[in-house]
Amino acid sequence: MNARGFSLLEVLVALTIAAFGLLGIASLQARSLSMQLDSESRRVAVGLVAQLRERVTANQEGYGQALGTGYTRTLDPGGTVTVPACANASACNAVTEVPPRQVAQWLLDVNRQLPGAAARVGPATAGSSTSMAVTVGWIEPNAQAVAPHAACAAIASVNANPAYRCVTVVLFPG
Repeated sequence: MNARGFSLLEVLVALTIAAFGLLGIASLQARSLSMQLDSESRRVAVGLVAQLRERVTANQEGYGQALGTGYTRTLDPGGTVTVPACANASACNAVTEVPPRQVAQWLLDVNRQLPGAAARVGPATAGSSTSMAVTVGWIEPNAQAVAPHAACAAIASVNANPAYRCVTVVLFPG
């Protein structure tokens, strides 16, 4: 006698295979979403550095002078930023007062836009007035906890934390 249709065992095997396939697709979708979040943090960090680069380019003399005096600002995770006031409320001195105000405003932007934000702005080498190191750090949810990210060495508070990712750029104000 010829059997028609499928046996219960064949249906069960087919459903098991389909279930594993659907679980695989769901895990790929979740991984894709988490990688998209990581990519967005990197994009935001690079965009923030580009904003600061434009400010430095627009006021090379002021940033060069600030660096020459050893000007350094660090934002630790959860830290607060105070924007310095200008001596003359109607106009800031472009050379001496604008760079510290712009860096403070930039640090506020970093703090608002990145998860667990950390940053450091200062001379690339001690006493240099021609090169400025800018490091931006953030928590990367999918970071492999193997070793700390080397670019985070400039920010002491996140240097040893393997969940942080950082980008460091050297700018040359003039």
